[in-house]
Amino acid sequence: MSIQNNFPALKPTLLLDFANSKELDPRITFTRASTATYYGTQTAKAEENLLIYSQQFTNTSGWTSVNASINDNEEVAPDGTSTAGSFFAGAAITGLNSAAASFVASQPLTISIYAKAVSGSTNFLQIYIPTSVLSGGYANFNVAAGLVGDYGGTGLTASIVAASNGFYRCIVSISSVSASATSAATFYMVDASTSARGSSLNYPDQRMVIWGAQLEQRSAVTAYTATTIQRITNYIPVLETAASGVARFDHNPVTDESLGLLIEEQRTNLILQSEDLDTTWTETRATLSLNSVVAPNGALTADRLIASADNNTHFSSQTFTGTAASHTFTVYAKASGLNHVALRLFNGTSQVGLAYYNLSTGATGTVTAGTAAITSVGNGYYRCSLTATLAASASCTADIQLANADNTNSFIGNAFDGVTLWGTQVELGAFATSYIPTVASQVTRAADAASMTGTNFSSWYNQTEGTFFAQFTPAVSNFGINRNIFMASDGTTANSVGVRYGSSGSQPSLSVITASTNQAILVTGAMIAGTSYKLAGAYKANDFAVSRDAGTVGTDISGTVPVVTQAEIGMLAGTSFSTQTIKKLAYYPLRVTNAQLQALTS
Repeated sequence: MSIQNNFPALKPTLLLDFANSKELDPRITFTRASTATYYGTQTAKAEENLLIYSQQFTNTSGWTSVNASINDNEEVAPDGTSTAGSFFAGAAITGLNSAAASFVASQPLTISIYAKAVSGSTNFLQIYIPTSVLSGGYANFNVAAGLVGDYGGTGLTASIVAASNGFYRCIVSISSVSASATSAATFYMVDASTSARGSSLNYPDQRMVIWGAQLEQRSAVTAYTATTIQRITNYIPVLETAASGVARFDHNPVTDESLGLLIEEQRTNLILQSEDLDTTWTETRATLSLNSVVAPNGALTADRLIASADNNTHFSSQTFTGTAASHTFTVYAKASGLNHVALRLFNGTSQVGLAYYNLSTGATGTVTAGTAAITSVGNGYYRCSLTATLAASASCTADIQLANADNTNSFIGNAFDGVTLWGTQVELGAFATSYIPTVASQVTRAADAASMTGTNFSSWYNQTEGTFFAQFTPAVSNFGINRNIFMASDGTTANSVGVRYGSSGSQPSLSVITASTNQAILVTGAMIAGTSYKLAGAYKANDFAVSRDAGTVGTDISGTVPVVTQAEIGMLAGTSFSTQTIKKLAYYPLRVTNAQLQALTS
């Protein structure tokens, strides 16, 4: 007979299927005295470009020229590749029309292109908006001086941003468009910054260098996304925020798997301005492109850290007050010209942690000091983590270093060598917990506390015998001390029974304590952080047993059962909190057989 045929005939008197229900049983009292972040099921638009062949202007599927000729791949583009093209004027109106694009009416729209003036030719580019998109819409740009000229159209704004290799990014944003059009955008060469909409070029044989056209249906420009045959709209899993006192039902942001109830201990983010590298952070041989990329929370708030041309290290740093214990430093990072980044922790002037991360493969690289981890959170973002032990110091430092290869943090940079960063955190603890946003001061996320008392407990619990079941995923392989999964107690640590992480290597275990004396502590072996486990522990006087993942049953045939009055999830008597996700909890009001323990955990 297979293991699966040995399930108990008696149904559980308590079944908490958090992963599927995504809600709390009404018998549970839940508290958390702060907001907290988690991954739900929301997504947000990230990169978008509704133009095709965005840097191949000779492709007739994407572009049509008017009294002009185009040569692709003639100049060095802002990204350092030889993919910028020459835009040659003929006579009269000189333009470049994009192919039609579909977008939603009454929504914002942003059009952008990189342009570079050529000596002896006109310095002025016009972005012309088709009448069906916005009546009277246009904007002029001086791409030699980096200035916006005349522009018009209801709800239209224009801006220009310096880029590398002499280019400027010319940007037009429209608050509300009318409809899709035969041409989504047109780029003209014109005579002056005051040229009227759709003006003729009075002096033919002009030349300008262009690259990287983009159209996106939103109110502000984002990082350029190249296209060829297909338009691109990427979506990012959104890191959501739960209000104070609201339970979190976490998901894997990459697979969308429901992970169940998220239970975490209290932590404090010691870093200030966790989403703004332009304030309490200090850049060394690096510059910032602020709020230029959609962040993991779905907002346009991620910054791009860009290396200078110095042959040296390039980094951003912030000091904080540490204590004599393990600290964990985390940041959300995404490749943006560079595929590598490094995290460092200093205790005063002594380096105690240094690790490299590959943002292309999602792997940790060289770890010189401390321990490192990297986790994909979707759409190219990774949460990089470094844990190291600090001594008490008022001047500890966290560094985010750019790297152009594994274990290589000193190099000659250029304006395209960068990494997108967001959500920095340093917390006291040997592993990372969920992100805690900060602004001008440190922020503490309170612990998650869930309990059942009174008849909400006694209605399903048997004081004489019973079996606890838990399907859970621990945040760390060794919590270091006793932590809890699903425990019943009398409100103190003196009398308790249930499943927890035992003191021996923090192994999942059945724990039975009566009058402060261990009756049965049955451990089930080492565990791995981020791995889902099934654990079942049964109790009855002089008859205790445990099994994990259908493994060998551990038993103890001596001991008494304590009298208990409440149950708690992730804690015991309001202490010893653990950090984990819990998919399912169940309770059977009898000591099931050893074979049934294996069946329950198979």
